[in-house]
Amino acid sequence: MRVAVVGAGLMGAQIGFEYALGGHEVVLCARNVRAVHERIESACATAIEAGLGAPEEVASVAARVGLTADLARIEHADLVVESLPEDADLKRAVLAPLAARFAEATFASNTSSLSVGDLGRRIGAPDRTLGAHYFNPPLLMPFVELIAGDETAAERVDEVEGLLGSLGKRPVRVADVPGFAWNRLLFALLREALWLVSNGVATPEDVDEMIRGGMAPRLRLLGPFETIALAGPATYERIAANLFPVLSADDRAGDLGRFALSEEDAARLRAVRDRGLADELRGGRSS
Repeated sequence: MRVAVVGAGLMGAQIGFEYALGGHEVVLCARNVRAVHERIESACATAIEAGLGAPEEVASVAARVGLTADLARIEHADLVVESLPEDADLKRAVLAPLAARFAEATFASNTSSLSVGDLGRRIGAPDRTLGAHYFNPPLLMPFVELIAGDETAAERVDEVEGLLGSLGKRPVRVADVPGFAWNRLLFALLREALWLVSNGVATPEDVDEMIRGGMAPRLRLLGPFETIALAGPATYERIAANLFPVLSADDRAGDLGRFALSEEDAARLRAVRDRGLADELRGGRSS
């Protein structure tokens, strides 16, 4: 399959590289081609560490990936993967001409918050547009949210679901609602975490530790609905009756800049995250 990735930033470059690892013909399009070269080199290192291919195989794949800063240089596309910033007008301006040029192509947006159905109508291809929302970093996170707009053809969704599965992904179909499922869950947790910190209940460090060291290990084994079933619905009904009325209902996050890190600390945390995810992915593939 011929895959064009429009918006080859940190996520788009890894998404495109994964398609290339899967044997597909890939071209990455971004304004700064030099930066994309660096991202491909980083993707190579990530793929090797995660056991997605031997070094010589990964290098061979990287050599086949096409790079361009000019959308007009994309000659063919069966699948257009869009990973541009979350700006509906920008996405429409970039994708509408491509939708007209590639009248048979499927358009898969990596949007995390915009309506897929609305995007499809904006670019003039509502039946050929769907959402394929990757989690960061794409090479190391198996799950992809798969979202059909209200006019998306079912066969397009089926095709992309099968394609993602062939790449080793675990696509999960969710409805086209604001934030889909992943971000609604994540930001509900973030809102309560911000309330706890802002009201002096716990420090940011303690909240991070409780989630990372307490909630995360258990949630890896039991999801929330499984937890309800195990602990007893009546128990959770009583707890919900007590807590739901007092949980945060804030509609503004406030100044999140106070949690910003230095470049050095951010790089350290990113390395810890990627190393841990690579270890888990490698372990899962070998089991």
